[in-house]
Amino acid sequence: MVDIVSIGNDLGLFDTQVPKAGNILSVQLGTLAYAPELGIDLRYFLSETFIFQNESFKAYLIQVLANNSINVASVIDTLENLFGKYTFNLTRSESDSSLVAR
Repeated sequence: MVDIVSIGNDLGLFDTQVPKAGNILSVQLGTLAYAPELGIDLRYFLSETFIFQNESFKAYLIQVLANNSINVASVIDTLENLFGKYTFNLTRSESDSSLVAR
């Protein structure tokens, strides 16, 4: 997927797969009035009483990207780096009912 962008007074081509994937993954499903089906359902993963494995969450993200016509092969390195640098473990704190990211 290539977009035409303005570079000064000229037009150029730019591969925008990663920024588009970032936009999709940063939007909560149902929050955009003009595109309620765009985004991920992060609330579901944060509100459930059981713990999701990182691989299940990653597979969900890849599925959402593929459903939105994002070439997953071109953004998989960025997604892998995200999970390589950050470890997600969403659990409820034993002392209260708030969510704690570890």
